[in-house]
Parts: sequence; C-alpha cells; structure tokens
Amino acid sequence: MKQQTESNVLKNGLVGAFYLIGLQIISRVFTFIINTLVIVGVDDSIFGVSAIQYQLLSSIILFLSREAIRRACTRVNITDESNDGNNLKSVINLSWLVLPIGIGLSIIFENFFLYTSTKETLEILNYHYGLRLFTISSILELLSEPMYILAQNLLLFKIRTTVEGFALFFKTFSTYYFIVILNMGLIGFGYAQILYSLTLVIGYFGYFLVNTINNKRNNNNNKEFSNCFKSIDQLFPKFTTTIDRNLIKLSLLYTWQSIYKLLLQEGEKFVLFFSETNQGQAIFAIVSNLGSLIVRFLFLPIEETCFLMFPKLFPTIKTSGGGKKKNDHDDGNEDFKNGANVLIVIMKFLILVSLIFTCFGPGFSHLLLNLLYKNKFKDTNAGILLGFYCLYVGFLAINGVSEAFVHSVAKEDQLKIVNWVLIVIGFIYLLFTLILCKLFQNIGIILANCLNMLLRIIYSIYFMKSFFKNIKDIKLSNMIPNKMVLLSFLISFIITNLSNKYIYNPDNFKSTCIHLLVGIICFIQTCGFIYLKEWVSIKEFRKILSNKNKIK
Repeated sequence: MKQQTESNVLKNGLVGAFYLIGLQIISRVFTFIINTLVIVGVDDSIFGVSAIQYQLLSSIILFLSREAIRRACTRVNITDESNDGNNLKSVINLSWLVLPIGIGLSIIFENFFLYTSTKETLEILNYHYGLRLFTISSILELLSEPMYILAQNLLLFKIRTTVEGFALFFKTFSTYYFIVILNMGLIGFGYAQILYSLTLVIGYFGYFLVNTINNKRNNNNNKEFSNCFKSIDQLFPKFTTTIDRNLIKLSLLYTWQSIYKLLLQEGEKFVLFFSETNQGQAIFAIVSNLGSLIVRFLFLPIEETCFLMFPKLFPTIKTSGGGKKKNDHDDGNEDFKNGANVLIVIMKFLILVSLIFTCFGPGFSHLLLNLLYKNKFKDTNAGILLGFYCLYVGFLAINGVSEAFVHSVAKEDQLKIVNWVLIVIGFIYLLFTLILCKLFQNIGIILANCLNMLLRIIYSIYFMKSFFKNIKDIKLSNMIPNKMVLLSFLISFIITNLSNKYIYNPDNFKSTCIHLLVGIICFIQTCGFIYLKEWVSIKEFRKILSNKNKIK
C-alpha cells in the first residue's frame, strides 16, 4: 500500500511538472505578446509605474503574507487519518491567516508607496486609484490561497494549470482592451489585475465547493479528496480548533527565508523605484521581459534534463553490504569518468550558447527593439541595456547547469555550506546593486546581476574541482571551446558592434539591411568554425539529450 502511494505521488509529481512547465511557456508567450502591443500604445511613464511599482507592491503583499505559510502547509500530509484529521484542521486554520496578514500589509505598504513616490509619479493621472486597485487585487488573490494550498497538498496540478491558465488569459486580453482600445491608463492595468485575482478565487473555490458537494452525494471518484472533505464547513477555519505548534514554528522559520528570497527576487525593483525615473523603469521592465522569455524557452529544458541525469550519473554515496557508507568516486571509477565527460560536454555547449548571446546580442539589440516597438526607444539607452542583458543571459546559461550539478550531487553537510555561500553572494549582489545603480543607473543593475551569476559559477567550478579531484584523466578545462572558435566569436563581436555604430540607421531601410547582412555573414563564419572544431562535442550533446529518459 505504501509502495502504491509513493508510486502515485511520483506519477502525479511528474505529470504536475509537465503541466507547470506548459503553464510557464504559455504565460511567457501571452505576457510577451500583450506587452509588445501595450508598450507601443501606452506612455512610458504609465507602463513603468505599472510594471515596476504596482507589481512590486503586489509582490510584497503576496510574498510576505503567504510564502512562509504556503511552504509550511504543503509539507503536511492532510490525507493522514491516523490523527483524526488534525493535520487538515491545522492546515485550514493556518492557511486562512494569510488574509488578515495580507490586509495589514496592504495598509502599510500602500501608504509606504504613496509617501515615498516622487512628485512626478504622484502627478500621473489616477496613480493613487491604480495603486488601490492593485492592493485590492492582492487581497482578492490571498482569498484564493487556502484552496490553492489544498490543491498543492493533494497534488492537483491540473487544477492549478487550468485555473491559472484561464486567469492569465482573461488578464492578457482585458489588459489589451482596457489599455489599447479604451486608453484607460493606470486604471486599466488595475482592472485587469482584479479580473485575474477574481478568476483565481472563483476557479479554486468553485472546484472545491463542487467536489465537496459531489462528495456528500457519493459522486466523487477522487479517493484522496473524498477521504478529506465530507462537508463544506471543512474548507473554512474553526476557532475551536488550535493550530499545531510545530506547524507555526515551521512557518516562522520559513518567514525569514521568505524575506531573504523577496529581497533577492525583487531587490532590483526596489532599487529602480528609489533611483530611476518612470521611463527608466519602463525600459528596464521591457528589457527584462525580453530576456526572461529567452531564458525560459531555451534553457529550461536543458536544466530539467540535467536535474534528471546528474543524480543518476553521480551517486555520491552508496551503502556496502555491511551497511558502511563509502565514497563512490575513487581513482579509476569508469562510471564517474563517463559522468564527468557528460558534464563537460553540456557545459561546453552552454558556453557556446552564452558566447552567441554575448557576441551577437549587443550589436543587434537596437534593431530588435526598433522592430518590435516601432522605433519608440531609438533615442533612449534601451538598446544598450538589452545588449548588457544579453551578457547576463550568457551567465544564466552557464550558471543553471553548473548549479544543477552542485545541488544534485552535494551531500547534506555540503548543501549547508552551499546555502551559506549563496546567502553571502546574495548580500554581495544587493550591495553592488545599490552601488552600481548609482554609478550606471539601470545598466548597473544588470552588471550586479552578472556579478551575482559569475560568483555563483566560480563557486560551482570550485565544487566541481573538489568533486573530481580523485579521478584521473578528467580535465574540466576541456569545457572551454577551441581557441579558433573563441577567436571567431571575438572577431564577430568587434565587426557587428562597429556595424551597429557606423552602418545601422533605424530610419534608413538600406542601412538596416546591410547591418543585418553583416551579422548573418559573421554568424555563418562563426558557425563554420564551431562545425569544424566542436562538431564532436555537439554530437555528444545531442546524444545526451536523446538518451535522457534511458538513464536508469
């Protein structure tokens, strides 16, 4: 019975992962499309306020209200019948606390944004009204949180995908309708956000209410659901029931982690809010949306593959017949040599990908923005900012897989060290974000992100060297591409940037075509060197991807 339950958990978890990945792809596509349409037709200041300030307010309220409680509640087995359903009662009571917490935080941070906003921002039409709409939408979204926690706990990933997919669909098209067609400005963004939150509330509550009613009529085929919920009253808090103390302690422990995570995830928005103009905030949001789209589409499948492979390629500890643990990567271990070669091939491929973004991105970032947004940002630093973001994307490509390796093979005591290293790097990142932003404005934020990724990559390489130190004939330096390939990238970088500076003119179609032709020629010659010098590595990488599901 236990084995069957574990099998169901694994099955539901894998299916859920595919659903969530699909949701990520759909959400990014919709967000990109609507942003492209909206940006062309809306004032920069209005978009900057909505994309940075309003979203930051919403993130603060939601993150501080629910993240710790969400993580604690999802660790509790609410289907366990051995304690008279006390687990379920504790989770329900605790999950409903997000609402009063969120209301309190909403009052505090809405006033914080009002009193700290610049005079330029406060003079934008309906700024306060739009801020209030985002506050209300955050509270509405918190209202759906108890049902979201139950859905996650019961591994109902399909429900989450369906509800959030519809919510995103309504938000996307309502944003276009309110902003582009009705030209409602900041109020339009607020109305679209409220519609998104209402869809979440109706979707999650609708599912649990309908299934609970069907359960009372013995029409529910979901055994885990039917064992948990016999009445609608179970979905709501009861003051006569206490919350388990261990669950409260766990929530408090996660609270500090949530604050740290919030600072890392939204730290750049804080800096932008206090240091950049509304137009600067808009430009950064546009560049960030473009960059994150590339990261999600291109690098996520590779990272997922690595998370599947590395734990099986590098079983760092195994138990011998007598029960004694021993290291499994001694000298001459062929399995670990093969695993190391796989890692080297993947890292080399991602270094090549990162070089493509780094070398060709800056020279054509202006062209891309002008094509997407009809020359709206040709007189701003948006093209330069996107060029630096291409450098950041290159670092992201390498860091994703290198950290996947570290977290997959590290032992428990090593993971503790890794966590402390990441905390230290996180504080260094926040410090340099403040310093570099003052020196270079919004470009400084991307430079700080690059430094953050670089430090994490350096630590991952250090970990790799320690991990493979007892294995002969393994050279991590083999992940660096051939010198001729590196030289071709350097030449392409110089030529494309010179072309961007002296040939490209956004107002001249002929010069645009010549600049594009220069880039195509440089790209072809670079690919030619890769084919000649690194084709064996590329074939090995394709073989790894095609065999990822065969790894036992």
